[in-house]
Amino acid sequence: MSKKFAVSLLTFAFLALSAGTSLAAPDPAKLDELKALNQQMYTLKKQMVDKQLEAGLLDQEKSAKIKTFIEKRQQQIEEDFAKGQYTGFGKKHGQGFNKECKRKAQDSPTTSPSPSNT
Repeated sequence: MSKKFAVSLLTFAFLALSAGTSLAAPDPAKLDELKALNQQMYTLKKQMVDKQLEAGLLDQEKSAKIKTFIEKRQQQIEEDFAKGQYTGFGKKHGQGFNKECKRKAQDSPTTSPSPSNT
């Protein structure tokens, strides 16, 4: 009797736990739509950096760093899409929590570095 109860309990637990993952499976059509929109954002972000460079708001080194970061982030997003995941905006960390971030929050300027502030 106890063996049947244990087997039925384990079967029920397995079915209950696996049902959540199967119900939460992403819709491939929606993932494709998100992938296309994300690709548009990637292209626009790189264009914005190019325009800021042309306008003199960024120097060549800074724009190269920004583009490298954008490309790394896009590569990570594409890897997540290949796994059927979508991380959305960011990695759930605020600005400055990245290990590659060199400056601390207190080092950040109090005003934006736009030409109108100088």
